[in-house]
Amino acid sequence: MVEQVHTSDPAPPKRIFWRLISFAPVRALIVGVCRYMSRRVERRRGAPIAESARGVVRLWRIERFREVSLLPDEPWPLLEGVVLRGDDAVLDFHIAGDKLLALLSSGRRWRPLIHEEFRSLTPQLERRHELALVGSTILARQVAEFGALLRPVPPGLHRSWDTFYRKLILLAFHPGGADRAARESPPVLEAAIARVEFCRRFR
Repeated sequence: MVEQVHTSDPAPPKRIFWRLISFAPVRALIVGVCRYMSRRVERRRGAPIAESARGVVRLWRIERFREVSLLPDEPWPLLEGVVLRGDDAVLDFHIAGDKLLALLSSGRRWRPLIHEEFRSLTPQLERRHELALVGSTILARQVAEFGALLRPVPPGLHRSWDTFYRKLILLAFHPGGADRAARESPPVLEAAIARVEFCRRFR
């Protein structure tokens, strides 16, 4: 009698893909591309109007929300009675992944670190007039923890590319990025928090 040996199913193609590009040489290349893209954004927009104490968070003023939103004509109710519309001035929110990674590599825990960085921004924002801080993310749960509201963006090439690019960032700068990118497939979402609500939370 021949004993049958049962083997586990092969990993799905998506998991194989993300595991392959997590190898050190490929990951280093991705880190370089992400840094290049960040520098390109900064050159195009100029200096940020606000930067957190350790440079992890940077904010750029955008004259009209419609310049950075895929749903600019849909009013977006936020907390504190604020309604965000396409013609409102906003602060576009970016996290410098390389600086965040360096701090996390030194043993810092990410939640208290981000909280400290947000608190350091509050004095810079209290007297400003932009309506909200906005951005996009695939880390819905983590972003919601800090008070931001989220909404889906329309399906299409832009959403697919933005989701893929943000997964590359997660792979490059998060220690468990490859496993997470392989396991989860969250689409990119728009995130926003009213400036007055941000200052109230992190004052």
